[in-house]
Amino acid sequence: MVNCIVIDDSQDILDVFSELLDIIKVKVLATGNNGQDAVMLYEKHLPDIVFTDLQMPEYDGIYAVENIKDLKIDAKIIVVTGDLDTANSIVLNSLNVPVIQKPFDIHMLKQAITDILLVESTAPAPFEIKYKFKDDINYYSCTIGYEQYRNLKKLPIIEECTIVNCSKNNDKSSHQKMQKALDLACENNTEYIRKLSEVVG
Repeated sequence: MVNCIVIDDSQDILDVFSELLDIIKVKVLATGNNGQDAVMLYEKHLPDIVFTDLQMPEYDGIYAVENIKDLKIDAKIIVVTGDLDTANSIVLNSLNVPVIQKPFDIHMLKQAITDILLVESTAPAPFEIKYKFKDDINYYSCTIGYEQYRNLKKLPIIEECTIVNCSKNNDKSSHQKMQKALDLACENNTEYIRKLSEVVG
């Protein structure tokens, strides 16, 4: 039997969604109210699927998606949201996270579950990011892998870092150069990463 965790800040939605899942024989292991709950419950239960809302207080669904993907890059996550713009989210598209729009019906839910369980686990394709150093007025852009993006975001010298576009560039040598640049940036040497990046503002 497929199992899952369900994350939403509305108790009514959690109750209704859990009932629907029960009808289609998906076991709900636990429920939570924000992205931080999602990460904690994922670590505890290691479910087959995570269902999460996006707009939640304090820790939102993007927080849940990125931090669960940090734990297991091929974790299966489905976003369930009423936000109509979400289907075009660059972050979700880059990480191969499908979106179910509220309101939804039971057939749509069953199809989303079937589709995600059939998808072979693949690492996210590289994507273009825009970032800014704390000591610099300029913004920079480069193509980077998901793990590199997460590591760059965590550096104390980085003020902002966002995904701006999916990339077709999957060149292994570019990936290795960027990894070397990130390793140097970890030691506060930003010369190489600036050289590999384009100034965009």
